[in-house]
Order: sequence, then C-alpha cells, then structure tokens
Amino acid sequence: MGLRCNICSKEINENDVTVHIDTKEHKDNKSNINTSGKGSDKSVAKMWLKSLT
Repeated sequence: MGLRCNICSKEINENDVTVHIDTKEHKDNKSNINTSGKGSDKSVAKMWLKSLT
C-alpha cells in the first residue's frame, strides 16, 4: 500500500516508511518547515481552499 509523505510531497511504500523518515531528503524538508504560523503558498490547506474557488 502506498502512503503519502506530506513533508516531502511524495508517495512511499508502507514498508519503506521507517527508511524514508531517516533519509536526508526527509530530514532536510522537515527542518525547512515554517513554524511561524504564517504557512506557505503550497500548504495543503491553502491549495484545498484555492480549489474551492
């Protein structure tokens, strides 16, 4: 079964989850998350809201 990593915006195999969270790509993406509360233009919530208009 495929799962989506919201941090990396990619599909991963459920058997590879623990391997994926230890990858440099995932760690780098996670460290780049803005926690200021302002969010980004590519956030899931903002894309969803834009799709409603």
